[in-house]
Amino acid sequence: MKKLSMIVAMLLWCNVGFGEEPKWDFTDLNKNVIEYGWKIKSSKMTKVDGLPSEIYTLTKGNWVLKCLIIYIPKEILETWCGTP
Repeated sequence: MKKLSMIVAMLLWCNVGFGEEPKWDFTDLNKNVIEYGWKIKSSKMTKVDGLPSEIYTLTKGNWVLKCLIIYIPKEILETWCGTP
């Protein structure tokens, strides 16, 4: 009986840290930061197919969100966000 109550207590305690996935937008870095409350942890400049690009790492609680912005000359820039 003691073992059973200990197992139940452990299961209940372990599930406290698991919440639902926070809201985020697939194509808008600003919306993720301003409306959904994600915090920018870091950014890194790189190139994707020869085009200048920037990768943002955002956090919210224990969740991580990566956003890739590709700067296309003479066009609107492309943005994609997703959880790893």
